[in-house]
Amino acid sequence: MKKMLLYISILLAILTIILTGCSPAKSGQPSAQAPEKNSVLIENNQFQPAEITIQKGETIIWINKDAMDHTATGKSFDSGRLKQGQSYQQTFSDTGTFDYICTYHPYMKGKIIVN
Repeated sequence: MKKMLLYISILLAILTIILTGCSPAKSGQPSAQAPEKNSVLIENNQFQPAEITIQKGETIIWINKDAMDHTATGKSFDSGRLKQGQSYQQTFSDTGTFDYICTYHPYMKGKIIVN
């Protein structure tokens, strides 16, 4: 009987350790994947979001999460080559609509609307 209780105690201890390690982060803590306000993630050969609206004077940051190089290139700005993990910031001083692409992958398109 004592051996049975010992085995059950060990099993419960192991299960507790395993389940504690698998528990999700506490609510209220920011996710490591959560983008900042006015950020555009570059992943899966897409700009996410593809269209974003900001106010005059605000800054957009592009963050390359893809394994391959990308750019964020418009008529008035060019990030240059962004390797995985690199970012680029651009402040928009004028109102208007600013279309941009990745020069390596021209099918990747995005739009900044500045009010």
